[in-house]
Amino acid sequence: MISIKGYVMSKTLVNDPTGGKMIMIQIVEERETPGPVVTGTDETSQIMRDVMPLVQQFLRSMPMLAPFMSGKVPIPRLVIWLSEDEAEALGPKLDVGDVVEIRIENGKMELVKL
Repeated sequence: MISIKGYVMSKTLVNDPTGGKMIMIQIVEERETPGPVVTGTDETSQIMRDVMPLVQQFLRSMPMLAPFMSGKVPIPRLVIWLSEDEAEALGPKLDVGDVVEIRIENGKMELVKL
């Protein structure tokens, strides 16, 4: 079984080509971004390895840069297009920010609101 935990990033109402309304729900997974890699064995490389965590901590403390330096990146995992009737039949209403789990097993997919 495959299990993916994520959250609803966007929920948008759009017109379909036939004049009806469709609801697009985008689910993303947050992943940690890897830190910088400093290679080498000389003294400069060692200084960089010691200083980089301090520079990252400083940048994260600045309010205007904090969202960009959070260390996490959203990875798109699932986009669902539903008619208004299908969205009503989905069960629990999904809203932006809701945490969900996508389970895939034997060719079947299940979306569970956590």
